[in-house]
Amino acid sequence: MGSSPLLRGQRRALAVAAFLGTIAYLLWRVTTVSFDAPLQLFFFALELHAGLGFGLFVLSVWDTDSLAKPEPREATALRVAVCIPTYNEDENVLLPTVAAAVALQPAHETWVLDDGDRPWVAAMAEQLGARYLTRTDRSHAKAGNLNNAFAVINADLFAILDADHIPTANFLRHTLGYFDDPTVALVQTPQDFYNLDSFEHIGDYSEEALFYRVIQPGKNRWDAAFWCGTSAVVRGEAIRSIGGAATESVTEDLLTTIKLHRSGWRTVFHDEVLARGLAPASYREFLVQRMRWATGAMQILRSRQNPWRGRGLTIAQRLAYTASLSGWFEGLRTIGYLFLALAVVLTGATPVGTAVVPLLLANLGLLVVSTAAQIQLGNGRHRPLPALLFEFLRLPMSVHALQQLVFGSNTAFQVTPKGRAGDERTTPPVPGLLVGLGMLGVGGLVVYLMSLARLIDGPTGRHVDVAAAVLVAHVSVITLASRRIRRSDFGDERRRARRFKRELRFQVGAEQGLLRNPSTTGAHIAGRSLTSREVLTVMTREGPIQVRCWITPDGFGGSTVEFVPGQYRVQAVLARTIYGELQDMPILTPRLSATPPPTHRAGHTRSPPMRPTSEANRRS
Repeated sequence: MGSSPLLRGQRRALAVAAFLGTIAYLLWRVTTVSFDAPLQLFFFALELHAGLGFGLFVLSVWDTDSLAKPEPREATALRVAVCIPTYNEDENVLLPTVAAAVALQPAHETWVLDDGDRPWVAAMAEQLGARYLTRTDRSHAKAGNLNNAFAVINADLFAILDADHIPTANFLRHTLGYFDDPTVALVQTPQDFYNLDSFEHIGDYSEEALFYRVIQPGKNRWDAAFWCGTSAVVRGEAIRSIGGAATESVTEDLLTTIKLHRSGWRTVFHDEVLARGLAPASYREFLVQRMRWATGAMQILRSRQNPWRGRGLTIAQRLAYTASLSGWFEGLRTIGYLFLALAVVLTGATPVGTAVVPLLLANLGLLVVSTAAQIQLGNGRHRPLPALLFEFLRLPMSVHALQQLVFGSNTAFQVTPKGRAGDERTTPPVPGLLVGLGMLGVGGLVVYLMSLARLIDGPTGRHVDVAAAVLVAHVSVITLASRRIRRSDFGDERRRARRFKRELRFQVGAEQGLLRNPSTTGAHIAGRSLTSREVLTVMTREGPIQVRCWITPDGFGGSTVEFVPGQYRVQAVLARTIYGELQDMPILTPRLSATPPPTHRAGHTRSPPMRPTSEANRRS
């Protein structure tokens, strides 16, 4: 993410001003706190926590332009394996990823790592020109699956793609050049998504965009960019030197990176979207994913790999990891402010040892300056209001993280659900934590209003009025968060495959027309009521293909087209065409091979060495 020196200087000047203002404010606040007043100490602790968080943010994003990108590589002498770990993903989630992966250049092999040991996955991999690998011992979930691949596959570099993350044509071309530096162990690219109507998207705002497009590039300055599980390339020598992917945490990617850094390896964040996947479509999926991340972070903090324990990390790396791991506690500060306001409204005790109005003005002024600095440093990725909403939506994760840190657990790895979840578009209940906090806020406001109306002998004063305003803000955001959780369009996914607003020309018999809203499972024909089981000729980016399908009237003057399952090669071409229009995916079909690639199981003979030639992966 490049920026002009003038703009970068302006951003840094604003950040420095906000940081110095924060320090000055906190130093002044120390002089106003009465250390025998628990409420005042609690309020100052919340402000101190916010100040430390802002300082770590400034450190993280101080320089997002620190690395030059290498020239694209059209060929490589290195043996490259594209690995797609999968467990229970649906065919229509997995197939587009495999279809795009086998068509990548330069030369490589594509491996489907199936921990579900499903025959249809093996058949699909064979038809598409990928190799298939499963194992009998499924311990350690995704990390164990990858470690089995690292042991079986004879490769120099491993490109890792989650089952739903579809690579663009440049995925390998734009990342392999970094490995000319023999100290580079990992190249991570941003996670981006093609379901822009997901739970974590509000218009063009994405809840993860700030991290992937600003914070991760900023970590390059400190050699602290870390693996995020997918859309990355790792060096085989490096990963094997530390004993494989870490299995001590359910966030194996972050812990593995810490081990790599302790061993002297470098990591790089390549700030270009080279793959797109499925963001959590519902709050249920969002909750499962974030709970796993929070659990893994706390497992790291409790372990010997805590960034502040042991040797091998620089001070900057320790601070960078602290910023990432401590982010899970930001929600606790939000809860703390609510309880503080509630205590003031109910008891009338003052949380400050000075006049309320001067402190309020100073607090608001600092809030404006620090927010402006975050917006500028965030390069448009930080949006205060949507960010505040998601801060409340993550509150259950913050409490879960605290519980994990204090008590620990043996929480198992949970795969984030993707694709079709059932016949009904059900929504999860609002978490009890949000319901409880909302009720407490409403209860406090009822007491405040009754005190104003002289119905009860309750506390009054400016500090009570400010506390009531804080309660109003909390209740309002909790209400918005609850409504978002319960929205029907964020219910469980019913569709087998995602449809896109695209059109493909077709011919069936003497009929010609347009297939609308196509997916890998079917499409729609508008204005023509057809009934038959036919072979459609469909024009794709790779030329005409023959698709077996059922065609039935839709009852509205049009026709529903359902493709016959199991046409993996045809579905692969459709996938590359449909998704390729979204993200510049490959358009060339790999050549057919007379000999299908072998299937491997753990414990069997290793695969033969991969050939670093242009023919290594031209099979379909």
